[in-house]
Amino acid sequence: MRVTVTSTEREPICAHLPLPLFAAVMGISGLGLVWHAVEEAWSLPALVSGGATALAAVVFVVLLALYACKWVRYPARVMNELKHPVRINFLPAVSINLILLGILSEPWIGPWASWLWQAGAALQLVLTVIIVNVWFEAERPTSSINPAWFIPAVGNVLVPLAAMPAGHELVAWFFMSIGLFFWIILGTMVFYRLVTKPPLEPAMQPTLVVMLAPPSVAFLAWINISGELNGLGYFFYFIALLTFLVLLPQVARFARLPFFPSWWAYTFPLAAFTVASFRFVELCGLAPGLIHIALAAIASLVIVLVAVRTLLAVFRGELAQH
Repeated sequence: MRVTVTSTEREPICAHLPLPLFAAVMGISGLGLVWHAVEEAWSLPALVSGGATALAAVVFVVLLALYACKWVRYPARVMNELKHPVRINFLPAVSINLILLGILSEPWIGPWASWLWQAGAALQLVLTVIIVNVWFEAERPTSSINPAWFIPAVGNVLVPLAAMPAGHELVAWFFMSIGLFFWIILGTMVFYRLVTKPPLEPAMQPTLVVMLAPPSVAFLAWINISGELNGLGYFFYFIALLTFLVLLPQVARFARLPFFPSWWAYTFPLAAFTVASFRFVELCGLAPGLIHIALAAIASLVIVLVAVRTLLAVFRGELAQH
């Protein structure tokens, strides 16, 4: 029997690499952050966090190489993604990955880590300006608004986590201000869309979890800037906690969704909330309890499951369908 090979099957993997897949590095980096918190809380060796950091770096380099291949061989497909009202918001995942890798790799590569997060911060600023101008250029239907629009804001509030320990207070305040500004604006827009318009399409429903990231990261960034748990710190953490509680009833719906690359939207926000929870109890003078163990276990399990499902999608050629 003769087997016919379609043109899609003959195309290399880079032809169908979706821009949202860069969120995978955010998720793996989130695993590193979670286990860094676990290792510090219980004085464990930095084995898992170190392994996750190395894996995140490898995956980031591979994705960059594959997307460069896509840019060279299929520029029209890249431009379609950059013009897409949803996918363009995943572009800052590239700069966020640099920032996260700079934060995580500091214990191993020392001063070289500053080059990573500084490059990420500079790129984040450039992408923020570009994306805002893209928003200005054309009318956007309300139905196109979704929580993925938070990603540029999240990238900005991450910078203080690296800038403050390095002594760059003005840089930390600059990016914190930008991130909070867009979080307030986009939060209002997203909430209005979710309440007044039809539910998100299935591929976009995982992005609901992205709403957990801004307050969680803002809490961690504010603690770095202020150096203490004060009123604004309580505000950020309790907004994150409320968002987590609001999302809990959605878990059954999330579990029924078919695989999409947007599944990675589950990972980093959950990791950020877990790390924020560890930091919160530490600043309250308490020891992490069963809830924190459960959060760390759930975040780790979700990240591993999404990674395994993504690899299956790659081997089965399912990325071409998304």
